Amino acid sequence: MIVEVAPWTEGLGQPVTLVLLHGLIYGAVLSVLMGVIFLGIAYLNPEIWLNDYPPDIRERFGPMSEKARRQRTLAGIPVFLLLFGTIVLSAVRLTRIGDDETFFAVFFGTFIVLLVFNLVDLLILDWFVFNTLKPGFVVLPGTEGARGYSDYGFHFRAFLKGVAGALVVSLLVAGAASGISAFAA
Repeated sequence: MIVEVAPWTEGLGQPVTLVLLHGLIYGAVLSVLMGVIFLGIAYLNPEIWLNDYPPDIRERFGPMSEKARRQRTLAGIPVFLLLFGTIVLSAVRLTRIGDDETFFAVFFGTFIVLLVFNLVDLLILDWFVFNTLKPGFVVLPGTEGARGYSDYGFHFRAFLKGVAGALVVSLLVAGAASGISAFAA
């Protein structure tokens, strides 16, 4: 397969372009799958995501029910498996792109995957669906009209935490991949 180097990546080298492209593709796929899962879970029972709502909504709604707590644990399984599986599969493939630069390839690629997911979560799920459209299935009973449903800043701050988390996870994954590659060599 021939991959053309984008003009804005000239001088960076083909591996960087491939790592970037890899991260964008995996990030887009992860975002679509997670978006479907997140919205599906919210449709079934939005209370499952109560801990992810702005503080005024959580306060108005009250504590999470025992039923929602159990459902949250069950819902976390596919979310975790998809996220973990995507990162592992991505890292394995990135080690093949990076050759001698395994740490950089895995770090940069993993960071791009997680950044794309974080951006899609912020722009589409949080700002567009939650803050702008406000479909009935995301509004918790008794919280209608709460200011948190229009709190774009709350979601932006969560996005920034996600960027920091992505940096940490990317460093850990790159370190593990480099260690495994060095041990296997």
